[in-house]
Amino acid sequence: MRSRWPTILMLFASAVIMLRLPAALAKRAQRTELAQGLVEVAQTLESEFVRELSRDELREGAIQGMVESAGDPYTVWIPPRDRDEFVKEVQGTFAGIGVSVSSDPQGALVRTPLDGSPALEAGIQAGDLIVAVGDEALTDMALLDIIALVSGPEGSSVEITVLRDEQEQNFTVVRRQIETKTVLGLRRTDGQWQWQLDDGVLVVRIDQFLDETPRDLRSVIEDHPDATGLVLDLRSNPGGSLSAAVETCDLFLEGGVVVEIRNRREVEAIFEAQSELATDVPTVVLVNEGSASASEIVAGALQFHQRAIVIGRRTYGKGSVQKIRDFGEGGTLKYTAATYHLPDGRSVQRVEGEELWGVDPDVVLDAPEDWTAVNERWSEAGIITTGPEWPQLLPSQHWIRNQLGDAEMLQALDAVPQTTKAQP
Repeated sequence: MRSRWPTILMLFASAVIMLRLPAALAKRAQRTELAQGLVEVAQTLESEFVRELSRDELREGAIQGMVESAGDPYTVWIPPRDRDEFVKEVQGTFAGIGVSVSSDPQGALVRTPLDGSPALEAGIQAGDLIVAVGDEALTDMALLDIIALVSGPEGSSVEITVLRDEQEQNFTVVRRQIETKTVLGLRRTDGQWQWQLDDGVLVVRIDQFLDETPRDLRSVIEDHPDATGLVLDLRSNPGGSLSAAVETCDLFLEGGVVVEIRNRREVEAIFEAQSELATDVPTVVLVNEGSASASEIVAGALQFHQRAIVIGRRTYGKGSVQKIRDFGEGGTLKYTAATYHLPDGRSVQRVEGEELWGVDPDVVLDAPEDWTAVNERWSEAGIITTGPEWPQLLPSQHWIRNQLGDAEMLQALDAVPQTTKAQP
């Protein structure tokens, strides 16, 4: 007797196909209806609008309208002409000379050359005023236009004219990929960061999370085995790479959940700490209303696992996960596909009407009177120069109080001895 299994399996497969077919056909019909509506509107505008509209204008407008209808500030469409700039922003690298600048009527004022940059190697200094790029004077030029002039293909040369002590000086600088340094210390002496206070406490400021951030933070911790404590300053850190946030937690946790990612249907991924270092140095994490995304993952995980005291103010509440799809000539879409959830299940994402979002500090601090001014003083302490000759060999809390006027940092430092080692 011939087996009936092949026949049964074929019937089962056919039933599955028949069940799925109506849903697939319905989706196709919906897409056809959507496309038809767009085409009809585009044809009408193209042929009858009061002024001539190009197809590119119509296509971009249609795409932009669909994206905006999502009502999500983190879902954006990038037209092909802006793709390169978007990639630079996402990757944190670009081909240039490596200077931080601010606008000036005569050009661009160099705030500081960046670590290991071609500008630093060429001799460009903080305080130099860039007045020309090649043969083009920069008077009254917009800062973004100046940056575009200075940037260019990796390995190419650019002529930079600076005004220093009222004298013009010319530099030939070879452009290369500039890696943004995100792990910052207390202050610089002869271009080198000082990380440790005279009482042994490390102060590490992270201004965003890029792929190199965990590696650089690990180096600081390993270079200071005698540290008596650590303040991890994540104030106004907008976030960045998810993997960088998880790897940063690896430096403090021996195990346990760091973050869950949930899409609209299910838990998409669970990330757990995989310890390589797991330092037990007492730690305080300092946050404010500008700490977002990856910053909230780090602060929330270390707080949940009782590995750090979190002090400051409730974080921003940006717990959405963006994905990027490139459509070639159709541009690039960055869209929200999921949300972050802390180890206790709490969503980081701020939702109107919800009471729980972000990370609530263990110790709430009052907002500084002028955070912008405090931040500016931190920036000035980090300028790469020869010198300066600081009055003290190692910075102290007295220096933070008098030089920086950072009351929040002082309170974070006071909280360090209360921190306990993570429980297994």
